[in-house]
Amino acid sequence: MSDEQKAIEAVNKFLNDDTKRILLVKGYDNDAKLRVVLSCLNKTFDKGIIRTSSMSRFPDLVNRAFNKKLLPTSITSTTTYELRGMTVIINSYATTTRQNHKGNDNCFTVFFPVQTVLDDSKRYKEFLEELAHTKSRKVILITTNEWSIVKWDIENHVDEVYFYSIEEDNPQAMNNLRNNGAI
Repeated sequence: MSDEQKAIEAVNKFLNDDTKRILLVKGYDNDAKLRVVLSCLNKTFDKGIIRTSSMSRFPDLVNRAFNKKLLPTSITSTTTYELRGMTVIINSYATTTRQNHKGNDNCFTVFFPVQTVLDDSKRYKEFLEELAHTKSRKVILITTNEWSIVKWDIENHVDEVYFYSIEEDNPQAMNNLRNNGAI
């Protein structure tokens, strides 16, 4: 079974488990993590909230992950967007946004990328408060560059952690990460 198929199974299992609400997705292929999470959410939800640390970079991250233009180059927090059949609101958790939607039982919230708050104690505390006030049925945190974070305990604040391996699907990238001392 491919790494991608394992990730799809893990995310779908989480989405169908009523006893778990917050999932942390870690791993080395940021495009693959985002693509799998959004694709799985698309099969379960019609509506969602995406909280990002960079409104200006987010469209590029999504468009690159899917290798097609799904979002316009410039997005705003006051507009709803169609993303692979889902209606989503995209706003920043790193800056003050006029409308910080908290969600409800009929939608999801994705926080991506989250690493910028994980190694800053003040921002991390605010992020944990944000998580605590999020009311969406399912909440998924997606990391990037988590190997660079020295001190972190985010795993203590989630119901499940999934590490998206790329050992099978992209052994060259794993080899490069090892050779560069990243892992």
